[in-house]
Amino acid sequence: MIMNPKSIILIVAIGLASTWPVDAADLLVTQYKNDPSGAPYGIALEKGFFRSHGLDITGIISGAGGGSSVRNAMASDLGYGDVTAAPVIAAAEQGQDVKIVGITSRSLADLVLIVMPDSQIRTAADLKGKKFGISNPKSLGEMMGVLVMEKAGLKQGDVQMTALGSLSGALTALENGVVDATSIPVILFRTRGGESKYRVLVSPKDLPLIPSQLGMATGQAIKEWPEKLRAIQAARREGTKFIYEHTDEAIQILSKLYAPLPPKDVGIMIKELVEAKFWTEGRIELPLLEQTVHAMKGVGMLQNDVDLKKIVDASFLPPDLR
Repeated sequence: MIMNPKSIILIVAIGLASTWPVDAADLLVTQYKNDPSGAPYGIALEKGFFRSHGLDITGIISGAGGGSSVRNAMASDLGYGDVTAAPVIAAAEQGQDVKIVGITSRSLADLVLIVMPDSQIRTAADLKGKKFGISNPKSLGEMMGVLVMEKAGLKQGDVQMTALGSLSGALTALENGVVDATSIPVILFRTRGGESKYRVLVSPKDLPLIPSQLGMATGQAIKEWPEKLRAIQAARREGTKFIYEHTDEAIQILSKLYAPLPPKDVGIMIKELVEAKFWTEGRIELPLLEQTVHAMKGVGMLQNDVDLKKIVDASFLPPDLR
């Protein structure tokens, strides 16, 4: 049977409609407005990179973080989310049908490890016998603390991890002398006064190389709308390159996203992260994930090794990043 062009177009349209869940969708990014990890998505949305790759992204939803962001990403129309690394690895180990499809930030440079200005603590090694404030046990802040102490030659137990229930609670505890040091997101750090109020003990470029966030996708998304995942990765890559290549314009765009943080502080933050090579175009570097697993063991999230090759899928990245 010979089909006319209109019939072919109709069949293709029906096929796409049955493959892709919706014509337009929101994208989930953990702590989107409170953490710079998701900045490339903001650039991609503002510059039209998603649309140029055939995606109608109506907005970006800010996930709360941890396991809840993973669950929300799994339940979303896209079946994709940019979330913290550890909960994705934990979910996959628990049998959830999720894969890591790209690493989006390759260090913890979006955090700062701080003490009060008059503190006698001058290096990470000086934290021995001190109290380190964290939001909750097994949090990214605790993992960062464990890795920093380890690099300084300290052993588990040398520093007392003190859970305060929230990041702002950890910061208040530091100000009141309840703890001696803490780590907080750089946006919160600058919102609360930055260097005029606290002293940075470990600078962003010296923080551990483990992914702050990564791209995850559900098995359904991988099987049923792989082209949409490729389009997300391609648009985000363009957003990342734009930040590195057009930093000043990117700062202008991101200043709206991170308001009420003053544009001057946004500029300082973005330039620090550019210097630290914080954002990645998506390449999955297994050594970074191995370091994440090591940190997860250090805080009691995992007991055994993880076969990372089983939970990563680089096929949605551009060929030169696979």
